[in-house]
Amino acid sequence: MSKRIIFISSVQKELQPERRALADFIQGDPLLRRYFTAFLFEDLPATDRQANDVYLDQVDRCSVYLGIFGNDYGPEDAQGLSATEHEFQRATKRRKPRLIFVKGGDDPARQPKMMKLIRNASGQLVRRRFSGVPDLLAQFYASIVQHLEEQGLLRTVPFDAAVCVRATLQDLSARKLRWFLARARQERRYALAETTPMEKALEHLNFHQQEVVPPPGIEPGSTA
Repeated sequence: MSKRIIFISSVQKELQPERRALADFIQGDPLLRRYFTAFLFEDLPATDRQANDVYLDQVDRCSVYLGIFGNDYGPEDAQGLSATEHEFQRATKRRKPRLIFVKGGDDPARQPKMMKLIRNASGQLVRRRFSGVPDLLAQFYASIVQHLEEQGLLRTVPFDAAVCVRATLQDLSARKLRWFLARARQERRYALAETTPMEKALEHLNFHQQEVVPPPGIEPGSTA
């Protein structure tokens, strides 16, 4: 199984202990290391490429963006943006799952552009504050396990009763379905004929459900 990349984004100098602790935690945890590998920019070997090209390419490749925001905004480029902000914007543009953790509660101590970045992130998603490395690791673990559950990667039901994530009707063999229906009619007098369309046959077997599309203006899961 190809491992998914967790891109760790922060000001390197200020948050080096947190960055290293997260990478080591992902590598050492028996569950997380099955699914993920961590990307730290400082672990890359020297290369004949501009730094911003390298880290933005890794954001494009990652499965989860993990942002750690502290007090410092970081060095700015000609656009007046730090690497951390570029990474957050790229992850947002690419619609990556984003986990944001803010260090400490002393907001007046933060540089103005970092405070603005935190407000921007807070307007888009739920972010968590942490007080130290143990607190950060605990909150990160809870968030990443929830992500695995939402992606259907952690099974809580038997294999043959679990949803096959991202499977489509095109992944199934119409020939084998016809064989199954013909055999079932022959041996068990099954109601469906072997010519039954695949979607109808799977619904009858409780293997497929039509997606319910909410009316315009109603979000999925809304009780409105």
